[in-house]
Amino acid sequence: MRHVFVCPMEDTIVISAVEVFSESRIYGSLIFDTYEPEAVSPFPYVSAYFQEYNRQRGPLRRFLQEHTYGLKPHNYLLALHDDATDLEAHALSELLIACGAKETLMEYRAFLLSDLDRYIAVTGSKRAVTVTMVLNDQDVTERIFIPINEAYYDAVMDAVNELDPENKLPIFRFGVGRELYSVGESVHASTIVRNFIRTI
Repeated sequence: MRHVFVCPMEDTIVISAVEVFSESRIYGSLIFDTYEPEAVSPFPYVSAYFQEYNRQRGPLRRFLQEHTYGLKPHNYLLALHDDATDLEAHALSELLIACGAKETLMEYRAFLLSDLDRYIAVTGSKRAVTVTMVLNDQDVTERIFIPINEAYYDAVMDAVNELDPENKLPIFRFGVGRELYSVGESVHASTIVRNFIRTI
């Protein structure tokens, strides 16, 4: 089965063509490409791919076609930033459908950072750092959102300690700035892809 992994970052969108065989194993290596919108982002906390939204479809469609040529993907796997609203998730899904996706499967990236049942996820977007306690056996997820201009090491660690006062859970991070490089273990996009594939 063939898929396209799509991971919106601050102003760019990272994609990778994914071929999956039996037992959810990925065939070959994962190669990531980055779509950069041509328009400069005039609004500081709004991602560039949401600005001049109607004009993004053509360039993004061409980019996806160029980097997935001949793949004919079954699904587009959309790894949402953890502070995404329902409106943003819908807009991203509609954007991908307008670019040729038949179906978009979505998951918040906090749940894709590890295959462990319990951990703390620290993830970033253009407007916030999200600290999430991932407990796969619980119905309710606890999250703390820290505005990006307040998301320094101490503030993030305070949020981690609030969610895990005994410091028993491992911490994984993805998509955060350099000032948080010492928070937990960094996760590469390839790990997110592999964990996503296990969920479908």
